[in-house]
Amino acid sequence: MFTSVPKRSSTFVQDLKVDLRNSKAVVYLDDGSVYGYRFVSKRAILNVLFNPAVSLGFWVNRNLFQSTRAVEDWRVIPESAKQKSIELPHFI
Repeated sequence: MFTSVPKRSSTFVQDLKVDLRNSKAVVYLDDGSVYGYRFVSKRAILNVLFNPAVSLGFWVNRNLFQSTRAVEDWRVIPESAKQKSIELPHFI
């Protein structure tokens, strides 16, 4: 079950959801991109949840994008966040 990390000002990260029990994280970027990761460090997840001084952008870069441990996996992303099908206008 994903828990939303407490909101902090960030020009890079819109939202960050983490699952401590299963070592997963989903990051929602300001440009609309969504990335899911598994095998995220549980220590890093605890740190971002309980340490308000941690920058979300720094945490995402260090523990997700540049991590040798975490693996990107689109299956981690909850169904509601996946891109919805494109609907064509009624006149087409």
